[in-house]
Amino acid sequence: MPFQQYAAFFKPEELDTLTAAFDATWQELCVCGFDLGSEDKIALLRRKLAQRILVSATAGGVRDVETMKEQAMRSLGGGVRPGMPPL
Repeated sequence: MPFQQYAAFFKPEELDTLTAAFDATWQELCVCGFDLGSEDKIALLRRKLAQRILVSATAGGVRDVETMKEQAMRSLGGGVRPGMPPL
């Protein structure tokens, strides 16, 4: 779980929502054919994705999985958007 280290700052159900948003976004990236490249690139992308979801939840007060997912996808740039067909 990428957000376990933040357990002191979120309720259990909020952590579940963050994790669901992370998992849904990661799945969307894989389905879209996003270039994941090397293991280092994958680790960096997963870190950036978790950070973006945390920003949505903390600074933006977002608690909706789909909204966090959309914001995370937009923040990654490169024209990747939710619902894009696979490459």
